[in-house]
Amino acid sequence: MSKGRSFLYYIIIVLLVAGVIYIYPEIEWHSPEVHVKLDSEYIGLRPFDIEVKDKGKGLKKISISLIDEQGETTLVTKDYLTPVKEDKITVELDPKKLGIKGGPAELIIVAEDRSRLKLFFGNRTKISKKVKLDLTAPKAELISTEHRLNHGGSGLVIYKASDDTSKSGAMAGGYFFPGYKGYFKNPNVYMSFFAYPFDLSSDQGLSVVAEDEAGNSKIIDVPYKLKDIRYRKSNVDVSEKFIERKMSPLLDRDDSEAEDLKNVFLKVNRDLRKENNQQIREIGGKSSAQIIWNGAFHQLSNSKVESNFADDRTYYYENQPIDQQYHLGYDLAVTKRYPVEVANDGVVIFVGDLGIYGNTIIVDHGMGITTLYGHLSTTDVNEGDRVKKKQIIAGTGQTGLAAGDHLHYGVYISGIAVRPIEWWDDKWINDNIINKIRQARMEFGTADNAGDQSKDENSKEYPTPQAN
Repeated sequence: MSKGRSFLYYIIIVLLVAGVIYIYPEIEWHSPEVHVKLDSEYIGLRPFDIEVKDKGKGLKKISISLIDEQGETTLVTKDYLTPVKEDKITVELDPKKLGIKGGPAELIIVAEDRSRLKLFFGNRTKISKKVKLDLTAPKAELISTEHRLNHGGSGLVIYKASDDTSKSGAMAGGYFFPGYKGYFKNPNVYMSFFAYPFDLSSDQGLSVVAEDEAGNSKIIDVPYKLKDIRYRKSNVDVSEKFIERKMSPLLDRDDSEAEDLKNVFLKVNRDLRKENNQQIREIGGKSSAQIIWNGAFHQLSNSKVESNFADDRTYYYENQPIDQQYHLGYDLAVTKRYPVEVANDGVVIFVGDLGIYGNTIIVDHGMGITTLYGHLSTTDVNEGDRVKKKQIIAGTGQTGLAAGDHLHYGVYISGIAVRPIEWWDDKWINDNIINKIRQARMEFGTADNAGDQSKDENSKEYPTPQAN
């Protein structure tokens, strides 16, 4: 072989090696990952997200389109001028602009990365997902008419929603309270017990929302009158002895020993309180779809109210304000280890330690309504037990943050604290709940599985257990 030809081969090999060295870092085999964030097969007017990730050289391009009987419609195209490892694209349909209608369709997502593999076209991921386009919101109609509320109190709204409704309920500000059906002969009639929380401004409004599987929603305003309630404000002095005796034991031992007393106080009174109240809200979400309670709720016999609902407490330590919290219930006192009676018929859904509330029992009364019994010395029921009004379920005590022996009693709707005094009031229940249900029954009848109307000792009609 001549020297010239050998040199040429050498040059070719050098160029090939150099090319491989240059190109190899630009080559990778990881195709982009595509995740469609849809809760069901339905797509509607509610926006949804598509997440795209690439482990290698980064994203180059993504396209999103929809194929239906009208043809293919491009929803999104996006070119990345610089490498991007991940992106979240929010897709929102405008039926008029896009010219699309309801019915079966196919969602197509194509993502390309910047790899030099495959003749420099890179890795490519194509996702095809069968969907159903639903571009029409459910129908909803308000049935109940009188909604007179106390700030921090409870209410009931009765409404009708169309067959395609998958989720519905009352909305007060940002708080949602689910609706329940099955109480009336017309299966599309719902009841929603709700709270107008004490810490919600009076102008937040009240509405009913009905939503379908595609996320389309119908919102109707609920007319209401809100009575302002002046809740008490108080100052509470906190001593070192109280922190050491009552608060430190509620923390992990290592944490309590490492922290100064002020931090111990804040970890319990602020952080643990917030955590416990979130637990109560989650437990309240387990409520039965049946009305279990019967008649006015019972106040602990012979008890005196020592602390009120929504007391605004400012806590002082070493003459300085260090925290501010609300007291979400009533403190009821009689004598030490006094027998605790359940306020109404229900099912026990929690028994155990609940941080600042100490030994606690929570009873479900159905359709989101629960009662809480805290600071107990003893408990005499188990989770799952059915209980009857005035049945003894525990003994008062001073567990948790109780400074003395008493019962902390709370009423909740879907885990949101409300004024207990309303539920003790037979007239309030009759005016705000029973009359609404009676009027709706006259129009829609009572479901066959709702049972007979029960009566209390005053022969007034009250809701009875029924299936959803």
